[in-house]
Amino acid sequence: MIKMIDRAAVSLICVLASTGLAVEKPTSPQQTCLTAECHTEYSKKAEVHGPVALGDCKSCHKPLNEQEHTYQMARKGPELCQYCHLDQTSKRYLHNPLANKEGGCTECHDPHSSDNKFLLSSKTVADSCNECHETTKDMKFLHGPVAAGECTVCHDPHGSDYRNLLDVDPNDLCFSCHEVTQNELKRFEFVHEPAKGECTGCHDVHGANNPQMLVDDAPKLCYSCHEDIQKMAEHSKHKHSVVTETGGCLNCHTPHASTVKRGLKAAPMELCMTCHDKSIVVDKDRTVGSFADQIKDKQFLHGPVAEKDCEGCHTTHGSEHFSLLAKEYPSQFYAPFSKEKYDLCFSCHSESIVLTGETTDLTDFRNGNTNLHFMHVNKELRGRTCRSCHATHASNKPRHIRESVPYGNWDLPIGFEKSETGGSCAPGCHVPNAYDRQTPVDYKKSQSSSVSANSKFGQ
Repeated sequence: MIKMIDRAAVSLICVLASTGLAVEKPTSPQQTCLTAECHTEYSKKAEVHGPVALGDCKSCHKPLNEQEHTYQMARKGPELCQYCHLDQTSKRYLHNPLANKEGGCTECHDPHSSDNKFLLSSKTVADSCNECHETTKDMKFLHGPVAAGECTVCHDPHGSDYRNLLDVDPNDLCFSCHEVTQNELKRFEFVHEPAKGECTGCHDVHGANNPQMLVDDAPKLCYSCHEDIQKMAEHSKHKHSVVTETGGCLNCHTPHASTVKRGLKAAPMELCMTCHDKSIVVDKDRTVGSFADQIKDKQFLHGPVAEKDCEGCHTTHGSEHFSLLAKEYPSQFYAPFSKEKYDLCFSCHSESIVLTGETTDLTDFRNGNTNLHFMHVNKELRGRTCRSCHATHASNKPRHIRESVPYGNWDLPIGFEKSETGGSCAPGCHVPNAYDRQTPVDYKKSQSSSVSANSKFGQ
């Protein structure tokens, strides 16, 4: 039998009985239980159950002996409430208290009256839910409806045709509020695969200790699917710090959809420039120069730079090669030559340019038919690497020839001048020299003259 009075009333009756002031049970039939002597508090609360308000106690309670004031429930178990509230039990999934064969409606509702909406026993819906579902205890970030105590924004408290008592299909529920995200998924070309399914793959729907209620923080969350990226980011010899820091992946990628491939927040070069528009101190011995300064106002851009394709030479997440280069390339000014050391350059440029000693058409950098690329680079001990003469990203001279090149603490000058059939340079690494494709320079004679001149002036 549903208790007719709450605990406070029971305590009061006990006190009255002990003092000889207890109210005696009625000894004659009553039209209603709400008399001046009994149960007056039921009609004085803000919310009163319909039968109680009408004084129709017999809708729920069947008298056994009115003189003895004894009753039994009019129906057994959940049938008592369902007799009037049949619509609450017609759904596929029922709230556990409602599905309880013993009838559990009173776990949430007071059957007579309450000062709370919906005849709740607790002050709010959230308080009522939290008696069983303490899902967000001590969490730093709460879902808006949870923070506001509005559980029924997403859940039907009685029953639903969708699991977890959701109001609508799980795939549509989030979009009933998150319209911007829904529009992105519809309009943008590149959609993150998890975003095509349920949001709960990445987000906790109630709350979490991570921003955006992520079930784990990035990059750990991303690694749960992208194991290859995790291996590269964590185990590469040269790591990209922006990837491995907390929230790393979200520095460059959007989690839902994008107009740029791979879900990038912006076009690749534009994205890289959000960091590389200034010098970056890597450690006390190394600073990465400003890429923006390297290309500013330059007349000639290296092909990948001109095409805004940073990935043409660099990897994003980590690399076995310095400066996150995609393939092998010597880091020194001088390096013994081997073809494998120039895999990066040879991915675009023909390797024959440094493997062929004599040529008439492979390169304009030749003295007669002598290939000067071969002469400079293809050496067993002190081969000059490409950076000795060429700027990596941009230059104001043709063929990306540098003004100078760092050589220890010295900016070694190049002094290159181009002519119609050749050119000349006056670098710090050798005496000034020229080359000509049609009228080859005699280097032996030139070097002999240079030695004589130096001797004449005491050098």
